[in-house]
Amino acid sequence: MSHLDPEQEVERLFVAVPLPDTLLEYLKNESAHVSSRLKFARWTHFKDFHITLQFLGDTSRENIPSLYEALWKVARSSKGFQLKLGEWGTFGLPDSPRVLWAGVSGELEPLKELQQKVVSATLPLGYTPEMRTYNPHLTVARKYRGEDPFTLEQLENLRMDTKPSGQLLPEIGWTVDAFVVYATRMHAIPMYEMTEKFTFFST
Repeated sequence: MSHLDPEQEVERLFVAVPLPDTLLEYLKNESAHVSSRLKFARWTHFKDFHITLQFLGDTSRENIPSLYEALWKVARSSKGFQLKLGEWGTFGLPDSPRVLWAGVSGELEPLKELQQKVVSATLPLGYTPEMRTYNPHLTVARKYRGEDPFTLEQLENLRMDTKPSGQLLPEIGWTVDAFVVYATRMHAIPMYEMTEKFTFFST
């Protein structure tokens, strides 16, 4: 499987865990409701939701086969694990956040181990890992632009509006049995295109 642009000499790539369609649809509806009341500069297209494992950056086309080879070794040594959506939160100033995100819960240790295996596999190829602690999440929106200060309480109240049962999180878990490489297509909607899928040897 390959969806690389033959006219591109360099691809802007990252490694990520994709989400099942049921959760993409849930997040689509959830963010649509929240975005009607909270002003952020950019909201993530629902097909672009993912959990980043490693940002690779600009990668020469001639180096992509060796990258894939390294990542296939990771996939063949990995086993499936369970995740669920977690609570929402922010990065940046509490009253004017730069990122609104949805967290993940469940078997986080295998997720962190997978992230470390990806980083270790790509390090010999010249990819530099981030120095900050890995914090798995899904970016929902960027750059708060509201006139009033942002509060997590307001966010929670908005999300509760559509949930008369009082249940903020869906009872939808999924088995992570693969990861993917995405290429960024600037100005396209959705913006991320899968170029390769790496399915685990055992689930």
